[in-house]
Parts: sequence; structure tokens; C-alpha cells
Amino acid sequence: MGAVVSLSTKAVEVAPGAEAACSVTIRNNGTVVDQFTVDVLGDAASWAATDPPTISLFPGAEGTTTVRFRPPRAATTAAGTFPFGVRVQSAEDPAGSAVEEGLITVGAFADLFAEIVPRTSRGRRSASHEVAIDNRGNRRLNATVEASDADQLLTFDVDPPGVVADPGTATFSRVRVKPRRRFWRGQPKTHPFRVAVEPESGPLINLDGSILQEAMLPRWTLAALLLGLVAVIAAIVFWLAFLQPAIQSAATKALADAGITPLPSAGGGGGGGGGGGGSTPTPAATPGGGGVTPTPGAGTPTPTPTPGGPTPPPVVAGQPVDGRLATDGTNPNSTAFDGPYFLTDLVFANPNGRTGSLELRRDAFVLVTLRLENFRDLDFHYVTPILVQPGQTLALVAQCTGANASPCDPSVFFSGFVRP
Repeated sequence: MGAVVSLSTKAVEVAPGAEAACSVTIRNNGTVVDQFTVDVLGDAASWAATDPPTISLFPGAEGTTTVRFRPPRAATTAAGTFPFGVRVQSAEDPAGSAVEEGLITVGAFADLFAEIVPRTSRGRRSASHEVAIDNRGNRRLNATVEASDADQLLTFDVDPPGVVADPGTATFSRVRVKPRRRFWRGQPKTHPFRVAVEPESGPLINLDGSILQEAMLPRWTLAALLLGLVAVIAAIVFWLAFLQPAIQSAATKALADAGITPLPSAGGGGGGGGGGGGSTPTPAATPGGGGVTPTPGAGTPTPTPTPGGPTPPPVVAGQPVDGRLATDGTNPNSTAFDGPYFLTDLVFANPNGRTGSLELRRDAFVLVTLRLENFRDLDFHYVTPILVQPGQTLALVAQCTGANASPCDPSVFFSGFVRP
């Protein structure tokens, strides 16, 4: 019992979007009337159909049905040769079903689509466009991308110049367009160009684009320059008319509050004779450096620094003197100087990482206060020197605390000069 199946051809060729067919002959080898169902197996099953799909046969009789193959014209339809099977199933004797096999060859087709984005660009020096290439065919695409302009006014940089795209995918190529000449002022200029996408096989695709070249200087440049010039002139006038007099008035008031009389200008002065006001009183420093002695007949004296007050202005000449003060007994912790000593550099050392406090004193006045745990080496350099008057002592005082307090060995190296 069962069926005997034969195909009119076992090799079928079909192009995507077209149709191919083959006949299937079925013989009923059973002893009863039987109904047979015909279907297709394999990759071609989704786009194959039988006509009619069922057939009824008397015992020993034969019948014919047709299998039609209609592969869609789409990227999902792979090109190549694939096996297929025609299955005939018996309703009365399922075990007597039969399958006949064959080969189907699906042709390849090319379907290329390309566009340029944006179609028109703007730029002073250059602009970029992107070419999108879609492979809508069922085989791999290899294509070249080239750009040109008829007037030879542009240069092009295509990246990449060759593209590859699998079926059903897209690829991109960037085209950078640059005008050969620039212009500084004037109306924008339009330069058309063409991008050609050429596949290995198939028609050439031309894409039209353009670049709107703008002037190097925007239209508002002159107005901005004039506006900036007006702003600068207004700022100068405002300074001369309002800010400078206000600052001078504030400075004069600050000097008056501090008890300092401003020096007269070079062209100023009183009348002739003994009552002239062209001289300025000169203060004389006391030997101890602690104040000023007014010159007889002078007005308000100009104050000089006291030992505990602000440091004097820099002195440009003197004898260099340096030394080291320590608190561990290896060096003295204090020193005095024969003349006015101008201290310019200090280098503190705490090599063993002691904790506690450290002070550098000028007599009882504390010049520098440090925490030992904050440094190992620390240096100070003064543009305006620290003045140590004759008879005053420069001393280093340390108080070490904690488990490693002994020995308390911080030190300072000092440098400066003595003015004769």
C-alpha cells in the first residue's frame, strides 16, 4: 500500500520575483480509494505551493499535481542552489507516505539605492555630506564612490572611497567638500557638484549636491568693530571723568587718616624767601630703631618702622650673612648682629617629623609660628627683608610633644645681609 511519487524534473531554476513549476505524478499502490496531500519541504517551503494540494485516487490509478516556486524579490531571498523535497502523505496509510527530492537554483539580483545628506551644505572653508548606500539586492554589494564638479572649483575627500554592504544592509561614505578659493566679503556663492556611486555590476547612480560658500568675514563684522570702538572710547571717558578722580580722592584721604603728608609735586611750592614751602622734613632714626626724631623746624615727621611693626623697604647693598639656629644643642638657638640685619631667606627643617610648635622670634616679637607636624622642610623668601636692629636677638624656640618628643631637633637656616 502507499504511493509512488515522481517529479517531472529534479533541477528547477527560478529568478526572484518570477515563477517556476514542476509536475508531480502520484500512483496509488493501495487497494482502496485514498486521498493524498502534497506539500514542499526545505528552504523553499515558505514560497512554494502545490496545485491542487490534495488528490484522490482509485487503487492503481495515477494523478498529477503541480508545485509552483515563487521566491520574492527581496534581500531576504538568498541566491544559490538549495535542496527541496515534495512529500506525498496518504490519508489511509500514513506509513506509506513518500518524499521525492530535487534541487532549486535561485538567481541573484542587484537593487542599489543611494542618497546624499544634506543635499546643500553651508560653510566658509569646507562642508561635509554623507552618502547613504542601501543594498536591497540578495548578493553582496561592492561599489566605489567618487565626487567631481564641472567647473573645477572644489576639492573632495571621500572616506571611504570603496564600500561593501551585505544584502539587506546599508553603508555610509563621508564626502568633505572644500572650495579652492576663499573670499573675504560679499554674497554667498553656490557651487554644484556630483557624487557617483558605481557598483561592480549594475547601473551607475549619480547624486547631485551643492555647497553654499560664505564669505570669511560675516556681514556683522564691521558693525561689531564699530560697536567695540565706541565701547572702548566710552570706557576711557568714564575712567578719566569719574573713576580716576574718585580713586585719587580716596588715596589722599587714606594718607591723611594715617597721618602721612603727601609730597608736593615738582612744580609746586610757595613763594621765594625764607617762608617757601618747597622743602620736605627729613626724619632721623634713633639708634635703637624704635621711633623717629623730628628735624628742628620740621612739620609732622614721617614714621619709620618699629621692631614690632612693618618691615622696611628693601636695601640693595650690604654684607651677606647667614647661619643656622637649632634647638638640639648642636647649634645656638639665638644670635645677634653688629649692624642692621636684613633677613631675606628662611629654611626650616624638621627631619625627624617631630610634633609640636616652633617659633622664630625677634626679641619678644614672634616673626613666624609653625606646627612641626605640618612640614619636614619649609622655606620662605622675602622680597621686602625683615629688619633686625643692632642689639636685637634672633631666636628659635621649639616645643616638641608626643611619643617622639625627644630629642627636639628642628632647626632653621637664615640668610641676609648687614648694612654698614
